[in-house]
Amino acid sequence: MNMDNVSLSIDNSTLLRDFNETQPNQEWSPFICYGPTHLPTFKVSLYLNGNRFDGYGSSKKRAKINAIMQYKLFTMNCNADSETNNTIESDKSALKRKCTFLMENSLPKTIALESQVAIHQTTETPVSKRNYTDNLIEYPPSKNLAIEPQVAINQTSAISMLHEIFSGQTLTYEHEQSHGLLETISVIVSGNKYIGYGKNKKEAKEIACRNALKSLSEVLSIDNLKYKNQLEMFLTDYGDSKIIDYFAGITDKIYQKLKFTENKFKEYSVIASIIKMTKEDLNSAQVICLATGTKCLSGNYLSLSGESLHDCHAEILTRRCLMKYFYKELMESVKGYPSIFISDSNKSKFKLAKDITFHLYINTAPCGEGRVYSFSDTEHQLNRLSRGLLRSKIENGAGTVSVFGREFQTYDGVAQGERLVTMSCSDKLTCWNVLGLQGNLLSNFVEPIYLESISIGSMFNLHHMKRTIYGRIENSINRLPQNYKVHKPKLRGYSILPRRSTTQSSYCTNWIVSEGIEIIKGSIGRTIENKLSRVCKTSLANEYIKLCSATNNLLTLIENENNVFYDSLKNKNENYVAAKNELLSTFKSLNFGTWVHKPEELKSFELHVGKKSDNITYNSNNQDCES
Repeated sequence: MNMDNVSLSIDNSTLLRDFNETQPNQEWSPFICYGPTHLPTFKVSLYLNGNRFDGYGSSKKRAKINAIMQYKLFTMNCNADSETNNTIESDKSALKRKCTFLMENSLPKTIALESQVAIHQTTETPVSKRNYTDNLIEYPPSKNLAIEPQVAINQTSAISMLHEIFSGQTLTYEHEQSHGLLETISVIVSGNKYIGYGKNKKEAKEIACRNALKSLSEVLSIDNLKYKNQLEMFLTDYGDSKIIDYFAGITDKIYQKLKFTENKFKEYSVIASIIKMTKEDLNSAQVICLATGTKCLSGNYLSLSGESLHDCHAEILTRRCLMKYFYKELMESVKGYPSIFISDSNKSKFKLAKDITFHLYINTAPCGEGRVYSFSDTEHQLNRLSRGLLRSKIENGAGTVSVFGREFQTYDGVAQGERLVTMSCSDKLTCWNVLGLQGNLLSNFVEPIYLESISIGSMFNLHHMKRTIYGRIENSINRLPQNYKVHKPKLRGYSILPRRSTTQSSYCTNWIVSEGIEIIKGSIGRTIENKLSRVCKTSLANEYIKLCSATNNLLTLIENENNVFYDSLKNKNENYVAAKNELLSTFKSLNFGTWVHKPEELKSFELHVGKKSDNITYNSNNQDCES
C-alpha cells in the first residue's frame, strides 16, 4: 500500500473535526444527490467569510472534504503575495498538492477538473444573499430526462414517510411475481394496492411507497408540514410516472391471465405492448397486443416462402401483432361493423377514427442505439463518433454491433455458416417514426399511423432516446412524400437499472386482443408445434390479399394475375418505397452506416391470389386463452 495514501487517509479522518473546531462560523447547504443509484454523486456548498465553495464526492463525507480543500486552496492563493518565508512556501506547496490529490480521488475525474476551477467562479456570493436552490441548475438532470428512482440523501425515505403519515394503519407489503428484469413489490394502503419496480426488492419497495404517496396526495389532503416539500417534489414527475405505471400494470394484468401449458413458456426478460387510447383518456387505455422475446432466427431455418419469423424481439413481434389487428379492423369496417377505421364512399381508402392514439410500452430500453450508453456518461460524451450508428443483432448472441463491414448478406453465405444479420430494435423504431406502424402493404389503404408515445420501464435516458427515435435524422431528411414525416412521439421512462440476467428464454409469446395467445420458438421462427405464425410474412400477406378482394382492389393491385410475387406486391406503393429509400439514404449520408437487408431470395416467394370468391386461408394455430 502507498504510504502517502495512508497518511492522507489518516489526515482525512480528522480534517472535518479540526475544521469544525477552527471555523465556528461555517455554514453548509443541504446535500444534493444525483446520478444513477449505483454511482451517485453528492454536492454540498460551504459558506464561509462571505464566499461559497462547492464540494463534490461519491459520499457525503468526501463532498464535505472536497469543499474544505477548495477553501484551503483559496485561502493559500489569497495569502500567497504576503508570504515570503521559504519554509512556509514549501509547506504551502505540499498542502496544495495534498488538496489536489484528495479532490481528484474523491469524485469522478470530469467533476474533479471542474471543481478545481470552481473557486474562481463562486466566490462572490455573500452568505446573507445566497439561495441554496440556485445550485440545482448546475448538474442534476431535468425531471424530463428520466424519472429517477433514488432518493436524495437529505430526504426521508418514502417507506418511512408512508408509515409516519399513515401510522394508524397496518401497511401490507407483497413480493409480486416477477418474470422480467425488475423486482416487483406492492404495498396496500387504505385498501388500495400500489406497485413498485426496481433492480432489487429494497428499491422496488421504496418506489411502491413513493407511488402510493403520489397517488394518495392527489385524492387526500395530506396535511404534513414536515414532508410538504418532499411530497411536492414527488408530484413533479407524477404525470409521466403515473402513465408508465398504468401501462405496465395493464400489460402485466393481461399477461398474468394467459394460460401456459408449461412454466418455461411464461418466463421472459423483455415484454412490450401496444396500447390504444381515446381522447388521451388514461381510463380508456386498452392493451391491443403484447409480446415477449429476445431471440432472432437461426440461419439454419431461413424460409424461402416467408414462413419463418426473422426477428422475435418483443417490440418487433408486438408491432407485427398490431398489423394483424389493423387487418381485422379494416375488414370489420368493410363489413359495416364498428371499427377503429372509417372508410371513404368507395371503401378503398380508410382513415383512423378521430382521437384514437397508439402507445408503445417496453419494460426496458430497446436494443441498439437506445441502449448503448453508460449511466456514468457526461454531457461531453453525447457527441462521440459512435453515436447514432446503425446497429445489428447477432445470430445466437446477445447485444448489437455496428453494421460497418457488413453492408449486405447473401442466402448462400448464410447457408455456409455466416451469421444472419438482423437490424436492431432501436433502428426499427426510427423507421416506424418515419414510415408508420402500418407497414408497406397496408399503406395502400391507410395513411401512416404513428406512435403517440413510447414508455420505457427501465434503462431510459431522454438524450439517447431522442437521438435514437428521431434526433439523428430530423435535420437531414427533407424529401419525404406527402403524408410522411419525422414523427416525434412523447418519450417517458424510468432510469432504473434492471437486474443483470445471463439466461434468456428461447420462447417468445404474442397475444392479440380477441385472438388469444401464440408461442413461438425464436431460433426457428415458428410456433412450438412447428407451424406458421399468424404474424409471419406469408400470413400477413394473405390477410392483405383478403382485404384487397373485399374492397374490390384486387385487380388493380395484382394486374389480373392468379399468382403474385411478394416483393412485387411490396413495390406497388411508390410513396412508401420513396419514403423508405429517403430514410435509408439519409442514414448513409450521415455516415451512420448502410441498412443491412435480408437476402433478396427471401422476398421472392409466390402468393396465390385466385378469384374474389376464393376462400384464402392460412394456419393461425391460436391456442385458447382468456383475454
